[in-house]
Amino acid sequence: MSEKTMFPREDHTEMLFQKILNDPWACDRLMETFNENLVYNDEFDVSLPAEKFAKALFNAYTNRDLSALLMCLCNNTVFDLLRNSYIIPYRFNADGHQNPIIMTDEHGNPLPEYKHISHDKNYIHFHEIYNDMPDKKDIYYAQAYRYSHTYDSEHMTPTQQVIVKHDGILLIRELPDTVKLKETEAEAYSAVWDLMIQIEKELPMAYVFYGQDSLVENDKRYDEIGIFLRSSHFLKNLEKHVQKAEAIIYGK
Repeated sequence: MSEKTMFPREDHTEMLFQKILNDPWACDRLMETFNENLVYNDEFDVSLPAEKFAKALFNAYTNRDLSALLMCLCNNTVFDLLRNSYIIPYRFNADGHQNPIIMTDEHGNPLPEYKHISHDKNYIHFHEIYNDMPDKKDIYYAQAYRYSHTYDSEHMTPTQQVIVKHDGILLIRELPDTVKLKETEAEAYSAVWDLMIQIEKELPMAYVFYGQDSLVENDKRYDEIGIFLRSSHFLKNLEKHVQKAEAIIYGK
């Protein structure tokens, strides 16, 4: 029987999954996210016709494709559920879509295409705080979004579905070299898992982004982590939140 899973099957997930299973907080978040995202909830638009639902269900069974089955039930793949439970990071620019979107330059000023934010009260507040910060390196005003996947009801192909967008502050930092040795996305997630969970427990609902060899400085490539702090949650006492995030990343 040929297996044609909708998404490439992740290898070497055992260590990541075991870490999640060993943390009751992470298990609770995962179950809550699944229950909140069932397509039968009123807040979701169920756009998949019944016949195509059945087709997707049977294809998932035939191909032993758990992500395809979960997309039928809750518009999330396995890794969508993990990301949207805030227990693994998002990948920078996943599926070829820019996320997060950086809207300021290295001096905290709006990039030309985002001049409109200069009148936004959250940006104005950010810029006032930014100007007083002693270390401004790689701190930006940005927009980020949470997403899941759903079926294109016309062609039955998976598409990215934006759940919610937020403006906020993005910190980009280099990760320890040990993470570079990990080959698969699941292995990389496992390597940074302890770091990610500490960030989420100290800075709840922060978006954490991860990229392998995606940070370029002085013609060298580094693994990077992005911590996105939503304006609505973190703009007050921003400098203290930034210091807390850096202390976690660098083990201070």
